[in-house]
Amino acid sequence: MTEPLLRALREVMLDETEPLAGLLRKCLLLGAETGSESLRTWARAELKGYPPEGDDVPAYRKLHGVPMVMDSMSGNTWAKGQNLARLQVPAKAREYVPEFISFVQPVEELAQLAQQKHLNFGHAGLAMAQTVWNSELGPYQSVVSLAFVVPGSFLRGILAQVRTNLVDMIADLTASTPLTELPGRASVDAAVREHVGDVYNTTVLQPSGPTAIGRESSANAGLSIADAVALLKEVAKAANQLEQSQQADVQAAVRDLEAAMTTEGAESGEVLRRTGKLRSLTEKLGGTALTAATSSAVSAITELALQGAFG
Repeated sequence: MTEPLLRALREVMLDETEPLAGLLRKCLLLGAETGSESLRTWARAELKGYPPEGDDVPAYRKLHGVPMVMDSMSGNTWAKGQNLARLQVPAKAREYVPEFISFVQPVEELAQLAQQKHLNFGHAGLAMAQTVWNSELGPYQSVVSLAFVVPGSFLRGILAQVRTNLVDMIADLTASTPLTELPGRASVDAAVREHVGDVYNTTVLQPSGPTAIGRESSANAGLSIADAVALLKEVAKAANQLEQSQQADVQAAVRDLEAAMTTEGAESGEVLRRTGKLRSLTEKLGGTALTAATSSAVSAITELALQGAFG
């Protein structure tokens, strides 16, 4: 088995039509045969995805200064798709916008996303930033939505770097090892460190620091249940513009959702059900401020649920 494995890797490595996932699975076998846990850990993470916390995400999967797009209203003027940089966000709101994004999806999922010209995705931190920003705006002004936008070419670049790292590692190993033999574990570990880096480096997560984008294309930027409750209060506040009966309906839905979130033994299913009820209600009632506030709250609560905050 050892001879075909090493030979197969060398022969198919430069074939651009060879699926990247297949090459990584061969590396899993090579790591097992040589006893290199570093190679197995890296290949497995590329195949299955990195942990959402982003503790061991390689540098080539990180994007600094991710551009944003914004929809806003000022009086009767509606502006859509405005390009926005992090430094253009007001200081207080900027605290919730991460400095860089880590893309942690499996390579096969990245390959599908990379086919898009642009990838737009929401984020719980942006939801909080939107609410803080709106609190600083004057009457008849509102940030309706904030989203990150990433070109598909960046994701294709991630996949290209994974393939290049594979080529470099196998080239190093086969240069000093006959194809009929297996390289030693130390040699394999050294190749991984040289071309990928330390796969166990640690990064501390902060609201203004790194953020991992996982399988749901969203991530927790340091938000808590208390933050989500604060966002719900903004929804109730925005409902003050409605008729009294409509206002009462929204406030009741907000209270029900807050109770589901804060009760001991809260269940994600019930929280999401009540979140959907609130969203449906506010969409039916309309209103720019109410819609924007609800969008922020729903985004944050859904993200917390996906992170397991409600059990």
